[in-house]
Amino acid sequence: MKKIRLAALLMATLMLVLCFASCAETPTGDPSDSSNNASTTVSNDPAGTTAPEETTYPVDENGFELDRLPELDYKDEEFILFTWSNQVMWEWNEDGQTNGEKIHDAIYDRQVRTEERLGIKFVISKQTGDWNNRNSFITTVEANVGAGAKDAFDLVGQYTPAAPIGAMKNLYLDLTEVEYLDWERPWWPSDIQESCHINNSVYFITGDITGTLVRNIHSILCNLDIAENYNLPNVYDLVDNKEWTMDKFAELSLGTVQGINPDGTTATNVTFPNDVEYDSLFYGAGFRFVEHDDNDNLVMSEDLTDDRLETWFQTCRSFLFDNDDVKILAVNGANGFTSGNVLFHCGGISDVQNYLQDVSFDFAVLPFPLYDKDQEDYYTITSYWVSMFSIPANANDPSMSSAVLECLSSYGYRYLTPVLYQESFQYRYLDTPENARMFDLLHDTLVFDPGRLFADQLNCFAAFRQAARADGSTSWSTYYASNYRAWDKGLGNIIKTLG
Repeated sequence: MKKIRLAALLMATLMLVLCFASCAETPTGDPSDSSNNASTTVSNDPAGTTAPEETTYPVDENGFELDRLPELDYKDEEFILFTWSNQVMWEWNEDGQTNGEKIHDAIYDRQVRTEERLGIKFVISKQTGDWNNRNSFITTVEANVGAGAKDAFDLVGQYTPAAPIGAMKNLYLDLTEVEYLDWERPWWPSDIQESCHINNSVYFITGDITGTLVRNIHSILCNLDIAENYNLPNVYDLVDNKEWTMDKFAELSLGTVQGINPDGTTATNVTFPNDVEYDSLFYGAGFRFVEHDDNDNLVMSEDLTDDRLETWFQTCRSFLFDNDDVKILAVNGANGFTSGNVLFHCGGISDVQNYLQDVSFDFAVLPFPLYDKDQEDYYTITSYWVSMFSIPANANDPSMSSAVLECLSSYGYRYLTPVLYQESFQYRYLDTPENARMFDLLHDTLVFDPGRLFADQLNCFAAFRQAARADGSTSWSTYYASNYRAWDKGLGNIIKTLG
């Protein structure tokens, strides 16, 4: 699967922004624009084990792949989108106009292009749907599906943990069976398809259709000014040389800052916004809760009984709880990372966008640490605040729903994601090639694990966080033994329901 390199988007973005102001009715780069005859060649054998059979995809003038949707016209039909209101500002335009703000206008542009190209009119219905409201959100979807075709939702966009709840209630269609989704294109993350399918069925998906994916990538932020003051090694070099391990992170963090900066201000070594962020340490070290076996069946991961996990768990728990150098503290809290008094903050790209645009210090964006330098690659997850999209079982025209989903994602890849990227890094750090490379690394190493996505059904990480907080005399293997039966039963129920 071809992956667009986000660092390359920087140059394209400047062109794209100019394009927004001068768009004709035919979108730039649409298949209907006969002036587009460039192409990119993609191998169907990414592993390179056989002589490649190549597929050529057309690209627009900025080098972005175009979709392969045919000419479609739904005669101005209303398209009812039901979404969670918590993230509307990053996904949908409700005022029907531009306002000069780049992200707002990119969202508007993507939405209008889709309407004009497919001949539809979006009708956006929304309801609060975050963690505390995920079940009531799905109850509304369930009532709509039960009511039949009248006023049926055509597409549902939802908080990540809400999506499996809806799927387990059989509210959603299998997206591998709808007409227009093109899984090989770069706007669909390959790992969510490969890792989260159940007997080749997929019931929810995310990607460039939503700005929430880029915004909610987890990362570690490092205050480079403090690092320089304490003569720490170059953190970018540590990442590049695969020396950015859990042991190295602990070595640099613990005891480095002695409660006070050289200028006399109070300082902290490491902060986490909450214990949910501990999940990133687990995945960064290459572990999974659920995986596919050799027969492509979902099973509890062999990682859970690996001695490496036991060793890592004790190291990680000691790091988190056996010292005063690690604290739970919001990025913008009193003496938080934005104050310039924290060496490392374990947060995400949304922190950069929301709080770090005008800070007075330099900082690095880093992946979560490896288990050791022999680990194959870095691994990155997103927060639960990413929208997952599903087509309801009672959608009036599943083919139309899939065309809209594909079209929105294609335009999101070409027009929304580049602007989100620019807006995240356009201030002090836009011209920092190291951060651009790190952002590429984060994006290109995204992983999705059913063990985390099916939060209500498996409850794996509740036990993991509880174990991490517990007295150090209890081993991981003890927690595994006491929870395995429940996890395996839960997984079996998922397979039975969705497989």
